[in-house]
Amino acid sequence: MVPLLTGLLRLPQHLAHGTSLAIVVFVGAAGLAGYWLTENVDWSLALWLSMGASVGAYLGAITMTRLEPRALRLMFGLFLLMVAVRMFIT
Repeated sequence: MVPLLTGLLRLPQHLAHGTSLAIVVFVGAAGLAGYWLTENVDWSLALWLSMGASVGAYLGAITMTRLEPRALRLMFGLFLLMVAVRMFIT
C-alpha cells in the first residue's frame, strides 16, 4: 500500500505510512467480524499479542516521525526486500 500511495498518489512518505496503517485497521476489523462470527478467534492469545503489538506500534510511530523521509523510504524498502527473500527461501 505504501509504494502505491507514494508512487501513484504522490503522498509524502510519513503520510503514506499513517494512511496505510489506518486502512489496515479498517480492513482488519472487517476480517475480525467474519472470524468472530465463525468462532475462529483465540481471544486470550489475541489479548496478549495485541498488548505487545500496541507498544511496538506506538514506539514505531514515535520513531518514524523522527526519521527523514529518505531514511524512512530506505528502511521500508529494505524491510520489503527481506520479506521477499524470506518468501522465496521458505
